[in-house]
Parts: sequence; structure tokens; C-alpha cells
Amino acid sequence: MSQPFYHLRPNKYVDRFLFVNCLSKLGEIINIKSHRYIGFGSYLFDDFKQIHDKINITSMISLEEDPIVYKRACFNTPYKCIKVINQTSTDFISGGDWGNKNSIIWLDYTSPAEISQQFSDLAALTSIVNCNDIIRVTFNANVSSLGVPDDSSISLKGYRLNRLKERIGEYVPIDVTEDQITTKEYPIVLLRCLQKMIEGLFIETPFDKRFLFPLFSTVYKDGQTMITFTGIILEDHTRETVIKKAFRELKYVNFKWDCPSSISIPELTVKEIVHINKLLPSKIAKKQLSKKYSFVFSDKDTEIDSYISYYKYYPSFQSVNF
Repeated sequence: MSQPFYHLRPNKYVDRFLFVNCLSKLGEIINIKSHRYIGFGSYLFDDFKQIHDKINITSMISLEEDPIVYKRACFNTPYKCIKVINQTSTDFISGGDWGNKNSIIWLDYTSPAEISQQFSDLAALTSIVNCNDIIRVTFNANVSSLGVPDDSSISLKGYRLNRLKERIGEYVPIDVTEDQITTKEYPIVLLRCLQKMIEGLFIETPFDKRFLFPLFSTVYKDGQTMITFTGIILEDHTRETVIKKAFRELKYVNFKWDCPSSISIPELTVKEIVHINKLLPSKIAKKQLSKKYSFVFSDKDTEIDSYISYYKYYPSFQSVNF
């Protein structure tokens, strides 16, 4: 199985950094150092390295379905505290020893064709998670993955909406129209489907007031359009104000289901980064960047806004001789 080198993709890198930043802030409110981290490390373990290094989490599980990649992952584990398990997320969720151990779970899905199973996994996960558990999920939001009709007389958007309903029909909100099945709107449609499913699973009763509190979501494209959602399980609504106050300086944490932050940063050379960053931060930076570096930013409004928001997180890679 071919594995993409996500650590060399700037938008994925920034998305991961925002997540780690979010965990760091949550650590000021709850003791997440005692959580275990569960994810898909493959054989690169980029998220595992950052979470261990910056959050100091020492209980980590990486799930790997492919037996060949599993062997490679075992060889490449960077820390002793990472346990690699040759298992699907579906099997792990249904058979894992969850108990009262708090967890940070990142289901970093890439296959759009398996979204039905992915939603089922999440539904199963919500029934076994504990309060203060953090759930993060990534979906492939490439609208073209819904296919093209054989009959050219059939509406493309209508066909794709029907395909989505075939896969996760019960979770598609009734007011979603075919006009929303576009490259720009499809990621938000998936977030709304996720919201409908999650809110339908957490029904408040006098004895159980748990719910999934949304923290933030991002949409980015490194080859494929991806949508990522992050939320935390709370015992009730009493801690919402405390959490919101802790995140007041992180603007991308907006506590909304369907308002993702766009990460759309072009691949830049070291020279471009150095010269562009000399103009930041500044209230007139957007105007200056648009004028001086139009040859760098193809989509001026989106890419410049994104870079101004996340330039401090832009990756810096260098050649190293071992």
C-alpha cells in the first residue's frame, strides 16, 4: 500500500499543528497528559511524534490494517511508548479494552468510498467513549469521488447527492440540496451529516447529559480535498464557558459544526518564505502581498488570507546528511 508523505505537504502539516495547539490549550483545563492517543501512524508517525513531544502523552496506539505496512511501522516506531496493532479501526473500536481510560482518538480516513463504514465506526465509538475524551475525524471531501452518471442527461449534482444518500442516507439532513454538492460546499455537507449523526446519538436524559462539544474543523487540499473535525465529550454544559475562555486567542477554534477554517497555503521556496514573512504581521500585509507576490499566490484572497493566519505554522524542511 502506497503511503503519502504527509509531512511534506504544507496544508496537512498546518492542520496537524493546529490540532496539537488545541490539545495544548485543553491541557490547561484537563489533565490530558494521562490520556492515551489512538491514531493511524503508518510508518512515519508524524502526529505521534508531535503529540508525544509537545503534550508529553506516553500511552499511544497506532492502528495499521495492511500487514506489510504493519511490519514497516513496527520497525519505524520512534518511541517505546507507541504500540502498533495490526487491526482495522472497526475491529479495534468494537473489541478494544476501553474501560475508564481517557483517550484522544484521531480517525484519519482517506478513502471516500468507505464513508458508510467510517460513519458506522464513529457511531460505535460514541457509545463507549468517556467524558473528556477527544474525538478527531478526517474525511475525504473530494466531491468527484461520488462519481459521474453514465447517462449524460442526468444531473451531475443530483446523481452525486443520490450517491451520498446511498452511502449515509439516514445522516444526510433533509434540507441538503443538489446545488450544495459542489467542490466548495461538499466538505460542509459532510460536517452537517456528521453533526446530525452525533446529535442523534447523544440524547440527553436525567441520568446522562453527555454530549460532543465541537471545537473546530478545517478544510484543506493536498492533492485531495479533506475535511477534519475535532470535538470533546463533556459531562454536561457547565464547562462550555471555561473552555471558550481558554481558547479566546485561538481564532480557528470557533465551537461550530459547519464553519471550517480554510487552510490553503501554496508550496513556497525558502527564499519566498523569508521575503514574505518580513511583511508579517501587519494590518496592510494582505495588500502588500497581493501587490508584490502575485506570482506566488494564484488564488489571492484565499491563499493570502490563509498564509497570514497560519504563517507561523508553515513547515520548514531542510536536507540532512546522515
